[in-house]
Formats: sequence, C-alpha cells, structure tokens
Amino acid sequence: MVFFTKLMINDLKNIVRDRLLIVGCVVGPLSFIIICRSIIPWISKNVYPLEPFYSFLYMMMAIFMPMVFGFVISFLIMDERDENLLTVLRVMPISRTNYLAYRLFFISFISFIFNLFFPFLTGLIDISLLDYLPTAILFTLFTPLIALIINNVANNKIQAFALFKTAGSVFLLPLFAFFIADNWKYILGVIPNFWTFMALDKLLKTGNQDYLHIGIGCVFHIVLLALLMYQFNKKY
Repeated sequence: MVFFTKLMINDLKNIVRDRLLIVGCVVGPLSFIIICRSIIPWISKNVYPLEPFYSFLYMMMAIFMPMVFGFVISFLIMDERDENLLTVLRVMPISRTNYLAYRLFFISFISFIFNLFFPFLTGLIDISLLDYLPTAILFTLFTPLIALIINNVANNKIQAFALFKTAGSVFLLPLFAFFIADNWKYILGVIPNFWTFMALDKLLKTGNQDYLHIGIGCVFHIVLLALLMYQFNKKY
C-alpha cells in the first residue's frame, strides 16, 4: 500500500510538471464541457436548431473524454518504458501485472468521475446519475483500452500522437450505426464503444436500461483488456 501511495504521489507530480498531461487531464475535459455547455447551444439558438441531435452530439463528445485520459496513461507508461522502469520491476516486490493494473486504474478512476458527471456538466442530455452509471462504467473501461492499444502499437511518442489521431476517427465510426437500417449496424460491433453507444441510445429513447448491450460491452472491453495486458507484458 505504501508503494502504491508513493506511485500515486509521483504520478500527480508528473502530471503537474508536464504541460501535455495537464492538457489531457484538465484542459481537454474542460474544453469538451465548454463546447457542449456554451458553443453547441449558441449554434442551436443562432445558427441552426441542433436540439434533435443533442444525444448524437453528446455521444460524439463523450467518447473523447475517456480517450484523453487513456492518452495520459499511455504517455506515463511510455516515460517509464524510456527510463527502463518496466525492466527494473522484474526485481521489485511488486509484479509488473500489479503495477500495470495500478497504472491503468489510477487515471481511469479520474476518468470515471468525469464520465459519470459529464451529462450534467454538458447539459445536452437529461438523465439521472443512477441511470447513467452503467454507461459511465462502459465509457471508463475505454480509458485503459486506449492506453494499452497505444503502448502495444506505438514505439515512441511521435507514433503515439499519430495513432491517437487515427484512433479518434476509428472510434467515431460506431456513430454511423444510427444511420444504418436493420441489423447491418452490428457490423460496427467489432469496435468496442459501439455497444456503449447502443446502450445509451436505448436508455435515452425509452428510459430503460439496455442490459444486453451493456453486458456485451462489458465482456468485450474486459476480454480486450486482458488480451492487451498479456501482449504488453509479453512485449515489455
């Protein structure tokens, strides 16, 4: 426990010192909130009525919330890779798996807080905290997923930037499911956040939880996380 406390304090210091991480943890989320709370309503009132598309726009903005926190995690891990800390862990009391689990959980918890209150901060959708909780958990699971994808694929921060920009486009693709008729939309189910969008859409339209999509989404995220963690430990 003492070791994890020291890691947490060190992480907070690293985030404060690094402008890029500050942008990810603070400026990025605040920017999304300002866009949703002020800019979109202004456009809707003065340029074009966007109210019918608020739920769609919310999903578009909401997926970027866990992504920016995943980006922060990926850069913290990359710094540790560059400093050979992952190699040192082989002779430390803490296992690499436990260390990686901590690394993913710490920022993901912060991501969860933002994800949970994001509907109320943006004002784009009207939903209770309890009803939104399962969706917030699904969005949060996306945070470590992004971090592991970036670290498994990118060998340096330049590649990580390029991959993050590409991922932003890929993970918006499930939004096209709302324009696809019948069951053809499930082709996009290979992208994990598809299930999050489907569950949230049904909740907003009917007021009822879509436990099928929530369950599939949770299992899909957890399986991918396990596979990516295995690949990461094998690679580093």
